[in-house]
Amino acid sequence: MQDETVRVETSGGPIHLRRAGQGPTLLFVHGLMVNGHVWDPLVTGLRDRFHMVLPDLPLGGHRTPLEPDADCSLEAHAARVIEIARKLPGPVVLVGSDTGGAISQIAVAREPGLFDRLVLLPSDAFDNCPPKLLAPLPALAAVPGVIRAVSLSLRLGLVKRVMMMLVARSTVAPATIGELIGGLPHDRAVQRDFTKLLRGLRPEVTRAVAGELHRFRGRVLVVWSRKDPLFPFEHAQRLAACFPRSSVVIAEHSRAFVSLDEPDWLVERITEFIDDGPSDDAM
Repeated sequence: MQDETVRVETSGGPIHLRRAGQGPTLLFVHGLMVNGHVWDPLVTGLRDRFHMVLPDLPLGGHRTPLEPDADCSLEAHAARVIEIARKLPGPVVLVGSDTGGAISQIAVAREPGLFDRLVLLPSDAFDNCPPKLLAPLPALAAVPGVIRAVSLSLRLGLVKRVMMMLVARSTVAPATIGELIGGLPHDRAVQRDFTKLLRGLRPEVTRAVAGELHRFRGRVLVVWSRKDPLFPFEHAQRLAACFPRSSVVIAEHSRAFVSLDEPDWLVERITEFIDDGPSDDAM
């Protein structure tokens, strides 16, 4: 199919998503303060084999804000992912990273029959929500004006580069960073959505969903980084153990955003994982 960008109505407001390629459906869920462009390095390698669906979820890097009274909790975003998945041709493979990995965990626990397989990259899990280095953010989000000030600071090149150094080992071009963070530095409504999301980040959510992950019977690939300042290495095996059918592979040269650091390697791992026989024999 031709690449296209479409507007999808979800609970609380519209979401824009890009579609590229043809074949089995891969639904990608990005993380905090970025948008679907974080997956762009994978598109060339996957488009000939897969139908890639790349939403810009309202996690801070979006450009289309939700309605003012919209629920911006992790659970509400998981519901939006489920709404999107129901409109896609199946079977749907869910791919989640960072905060999007936590959202993906909630989605497969709520609707285990909706998704064929799951790929989890370094993500919030267990007590690590938000990651320990970002633990002050929910409290700061409760102080009027603080998150807006943080967002405005992203207009500065140095601040943007430091932010990306936390999640990627590779050098990310300034223009690419600007595309990734979307409307966050200048759009008050996007900043509002981001602030509301931060207020709801708490380990109780990820601890609770960990106990429900056994409900998902499809195959799971946990892709983790060995040295990551945000997501503990030991969480890879611990997360894998939550699922009945899982395997782990390690990205040796990445931080949280494996799609930016090792895109070719990740394309190979995803392709091998999906080519490795049918998933429904466990149902």
